Formats: sequence, C-alpha cells, structure tokens
Amino acid sequence: MYDDTEALRRELMDEACAGAFSGLGAMLLDAEEIRNADPEELEEIARRYGKR
Repeated sequence: MYDDTEALRRELMDEACAGAFSGLGAMLLDAEEIRNADPEELEEIARRYGKR
C-alpha cells in the first residue's frame, strides 16, 4: 500500500497534527515519534493507527 516511506510518514503526520489540533494533546507525542521513526517503526505506528 505504501511504496514510499516518506509518503507514509506524511500521512501519519497529517493525522497526528489533525488530532493535536482538535484537542488531543497526546498526538503531539505521536508526531515527534513519527518524525524520528525509521521505516520499520513507521510500519508499527501505521498498524496502531489502523493503516495496516
């Protein structure tokens, strides 16, 4: 589904930022985790977000 790691990173960042903006402050921590994640960690985060 995601050929490009950076495309996955952008999608996850969009969701995390939207969540933080809507009042879910904990999503700011997710954004930091997404920003620093390697490809394998991004896959795990995507699973937590229901993307995988």
